[in-house]
Amino acid sequence: MKSILKKIMIPALLIFVAFLFIGCDYTTTEATTVAPTVADITTTPDDCLITASLAVIPPTKTAYETNDILNYSGMVVTFIFNDNEVILNSMQYSVASVNMSTEGTKVVTVSFLGLLDTFTITVGDVAIIDPITSPYYDGTSGLTGNALLLALRDIINDGFVGVSYDAARYILDDSDADPDIDGNVILLYTGNSVSGAWDGGTTWNREHIWPQSLLGVSAGGVNAASDLQNLKPTNPSVNSSRGNKYFDNTTTSASYAPRNEVRGDIARILLYMVVKYSQYTLVDTTPTTYQMAKLSTLLQWCDLDPVDAFERNRNEIIYSYQHNRNPFIDYPAFVDLIW
Repeated sequence: MKSILKKIMIPALLIFVAFLFIGCDYTTTEATTVAPTVADITTTPDDCLITASLAVIPPTKTAYETNDILNYSGMVVTFIFNDNEVILNSMQYSVASVNMSTEGTKVVTVSFLGLLDTFTITVGDVAIIDPITSPYYDGTSGLTGNALLLALRDIINDGFVGVSYDAARYILDDSDADPDIDGNVILLYTGNSVSGAWDGGTTWNREHIWPQSLLGVSAGGVNAASDLQNLKPTNPSVNSSRGNKYFDNTTTSASYAPRNEVRGDIARILLYMVVKYSQYTLVDTTPTTYQMAKLSTLLQWCDLDPVDAFERNRNEIIYSYQHNRNPFIDYPAFVDLIW
């Protein structure tokens, strides 16, 4: 049925366009005169100039997980000729197939009568939030270096609602919940799934990624030590063995090497802390109060362990409490633009 309707409707459009050509003297600069096509129409004199194009407004949904089905809801395809516009229906235009089984940015091509237009979608573990179009990151476009850092600082501090360190006991079981086992949390350093119910810190406790001893504030009330972005559930004994060591690729008396699967998570948390709080800096030497390390290693970890769905979900949960986001989870390219 769709094929029959398409065969009827496209010729009808062609007949309509053909009326525009009546009375015009078509010429070309080629040795042999060629009849004009809908895709590339030029005529003389100037009052007979006809142009045709296709314009596509992308669908509402442009971010997908692998093997999802492309959703065309909200897409509008318009055939434009001179000052005339015709909105086409799905039976009139064609959409080229897209490989949804692999991750990355995909170009989707829409065609009608030889005319083409495209839009892009993202598939898989890619940044969901586009800083250019998301209102949350207004004002960041085109910025780099310290200018971008300061712009992001204003953004993530604007509207920030801090929670207490005590309250974090009943939030981390939500932000770091095991997606496969209801009621459990994933421990940062071991990756183990344990009960999320707070039992006084016996099963898990609150780990400061930027060590509390280097924050320069006490873990009480609402301050940098209670920032949910900097807190993760950990095994108490592992938390103790890590202590206030800085992060690096090997574990020594001064440094600590976490499992590979969370190295990027840790790096992006520490980068967030530098942006959120002006008193903190990342260094490549043994850190003192208000410092953390090792910057060069952390920047490498951002690439080696890219953002995943667990991090993105955690960012959303924390946003629901603190009303601010970790920009390096939303848009990992900010890392290279600043550092």
